[in-house]
Amino acid sequence: MRLLILLLSALLLAVNAGEASAAKRLALVIGNDRYENITRLQKAVNDAQAIGTELSRLGFEVVTATNTTRREMNGVLAEFTSKIAKGDTAMVFYAGHGVQIEGKNYLLPVDIPDAQTGEAGYIEAEALALDDIVARLKARGPLLNLLVIDACRNNPFSNPAARSLGSGRGLSGISAPQGTFVMYSADEGEAALDRLGGDDANPNSVFTRELLPLMRNPELDLVDLARELRRRVRKLALSVGHNQLPAYYDAVLGDFFFAGKDEGNAGEEVASLPPADTRQTREPESPSALAPLEGRSLVATAGEKDSIRLWDPHALRLIGELEGEKIGFSALAIIGHGRAIAVATGDGALYSYAIPEFKKKAALYPGFRVTSIAEAGDGVLVIGGEDGTMATLDAESFDVLWKARIHTGIVSPILVSGDEKTALTASADGTIATIRLSDGNVQARVSTLPGKSITDIDFLSPTLVVAVHEDGTIAQINLKTGRLFAAFSGNRGWISSVQSLGAGEYVTANVDGMLSFYEVGSDRPTRELKAHGDVAAGAKQFSVSGREQLLSVGFDGAVKLWDNTGQHLEGEAKHGGAVLFFDYISGS
Repeated sequence: MRLLILLLSALLLAVNAGEASAAKRLALVIGNDRYENITRLQKAVNDAQAIGTELSRLGFEVVTATNTTRREMNGVLAEFTSKIAKGDTAMVFYAGHGVQIEGKNYLLPVDIPDAQTGEAGYIEAEALALDDIVARLKARGPLLNLLVIDACRNNPFSNPAARSLGSGRGLSGISAPQGTFVMYSADEGEAALDRLGGDDANPNSVFTRELLPLMRNPELDLVDLARELRRRVRKLALSVGHNQLPAYYDAVLGDFFFAGKDEGNAGEEVASLPPADTRQTREPESPSALAPLEGRSLVATAGEKDSIRLWDPHALRLIGELEGEKIGFSALAIIGHGRAIAVATGDGALYSYAIPEFKKKAALYPGFRVTSIAEAGDGVLVIGGEDGTMATLDAESFDVLWKARIHTGIVSPILVSGDEKTALTASADGTIATIRLSDGNVQARVSTLPGKSITDIDFLSPTLVVAVHEDGTIAQINLKTGRLFAAFSGNRGWISSVQSLGAGEYVTANVDGMLSFYEVGSDRPTRELKAHGDVAAGAKQFSVSGREQLLSVGFDGAVKLWDNTGQHLEGEAKHGGAVLFFDYISGS
């Protein structure tokens, strides 16, 4: 009997210990209205109290602080972070003034002094740096860090000579470490509305009044909430002629729900990600946009405003989009026969998103900034970087299969052979290499023109390759002999892309928006087409329902479909902002 009692007691202690160590949902909510030396606000405290009440109802342990001085803000943050344990969910909501100084964001306590000329360092010392708050939360090891910042209001300083301290309005971008989700009430350079006008009786800011009901929706995970919130805030702000588009920085894998059951592991760490070093639109036209896309012809465009559009090329109909997430692109590719998109970002990350819903699937920091992505048909991704490094990855898990330094300059295009055993890679170092995909072994290497940087290549025949360069030079190389077949100037400056059209013809996309058509053996175009009002970012041929067409995109934001000869425009759409990168797949 005594043994049984001891066993039961041990079991009870184990259960209690498990309950005590269960992951918690913790929130720190701060609202600052009554500023002593700068412009006061009217609704930040109301916002904080409403959010705190709602979070408590949703199961968070909430600490709410209002009208806090610098010392009080530091104290409540220290108290809050001390409660965070590994595996917890930690949220910080801040409503009040915030400014950016030299690209770094600061949250302002109520006793912040009014800035004078040359006092940037003083203001920095008297405020709380947002990056430092993120780092302090991350150091505690929570599963998910969530920061919601409604601080993108107009610069609060009264001295005109000191206005540059806050760059006028809005906050700057932030590097979110893995497991962190940051949401701003307005995009970079925009001001968030405290109210719609003098007769606006709503106790909350435009952002918070739209956030609260979405938090209660059990069907919305964090990303879906951010996207719906963006749409609602934009619509409400436009009703008074104001542009306000909330933005978010997503370094989270898995799903998180404010209300309802979490599915997956939000904030799940990815082994290959270092824990401390990450970083106008249209609705899809019909509900059928979420139909499976595998096997269909698709076009993807990536723009300068951190937006990706997914198009049905039959009518250039928008069928999916990623917007609001701040990522900054360096490469883009449709993968998995139209099931996903791989996106490389300027901070050195590589992500994959399921499409058309754009839910994040996998993430990797390969150790170099990816500038080119291609896919072999066996589920292997081939990536190249700005330092000449290349690697192959499992397309689903992003596990690295091999990694090697193949070039000494930026890897631009990667062409996978038909048998998927080798790839042809070109670089800004002026060389073209044939590599074995099984292990990265270089099978052959040829040079085009000394000192010239290759921007794109394509096959004209099984042995003849055309290469275009930054300075507008066009070269044709015999891969079998390694000898230069021809070289001449295209006379239009920088060339972004080249594509074989068959029958000895190819097309280049040029810096002046022109498409130039050439025949092999000729150093002059047979014809030219003014396709874009700004830089032509690329022109490629692909098949739509078995019919060859030419796709071109430009810095003018236009996405255009031409017949295979490029003589007849058959469709056009606007991405919104300059198109920087694009990809396509041929299908039914």
